[in-house]
Amino acid sequence: MLYTRAMLAIKISQPGGPDVLKPVDRPIPIPGPGEVLVRVHAAGVNRPDILQRLGRYPPPPGAPADIPGLELAGTISAVGPPAEGTGPRWAEGDTVCALVSGGAYAEYCTVPEVQCLPVPATLDLAAAAAVPETYFTVWVNLFQRARLQAGETVLIHGGSSGIGTTAIQLARAAGATVYATAGSREKCAVCEQLGAAQAINYNTMDFVQAVNELTSGRGVDVILDIVGGEYLPRNIECLAVEGRLAQIGLLGGRSRTSTSPRSCRSG
Repeated sequence: MLYTRAMLAIKISQPGGPDVLKPVDRPIPIPGPGEVLVRVHAAGVNRPDILQRLGRYPPPPGAPADIPGLELAGTISAVGPPAEGTGPRWAEGDTVCALVSGGAYAEYCTVPEVQCLPVPATLDLAAAAAVPETYFTVWVNLFQRARLQAGETVLIHGGSSGIGTTAIQLARAAGATVYATAGSREKCAVCEQLGAAQAINYNTMDFVQAVNELTSGRGVDVILDIVGGEYLPRNIECLAVEGRLAQIGLLGGRSRTSTSPRSCRSG
């Protein structure tokens, strides 16, 4: 039986640098109702994984306490019983990428079937493993919550970050005019190559002034922000009437008076 043998996993042995990641043997997990078991080909590396390794990010309830990894790509090797009232979504052998609450740094990982996406034939599995975290986050927050529409304008902070690069491309594909902030001329160039109409270097330019000039004082319809802190009142100055702010990160702190050097590395 598949579940009687062990698998290789990567464990956080103690808080610290990359050297605290150690290979260990663990039982192969068994998929429950509404879950699939994925043989992992590749796993993404995200900021929460690094923070968890440093001991600064507790994993969500029910997630493995010492096996990190929030996204993966691979092949379904087993399908659990169907969830109540649903039929099977996937079959053994299907190639998927998926968002998980933890445990992707392993040979096998159980995944809720609703959190799997098919991998396009044109995308290799290593690249597919970097899709779920940013794309799910951007889709939910930019389009479902902030309701960005074609013809609207959007300001994306941290434009060269994982979230930022994804948001620029999706917003541009949806027909929005995109402005982005980034911390260097090189990063601004990347944002514009990805589809931003204008990238603003926040180290040399006040983004509030820049946005208001770009929009002739109207402001933008939507802002996607991963910084928080002292960006909050400045974001409000950038919003058009009936504008929407999607706050999805607090790199600059929880208070408008917070200052943090990490905010300068947000992209």
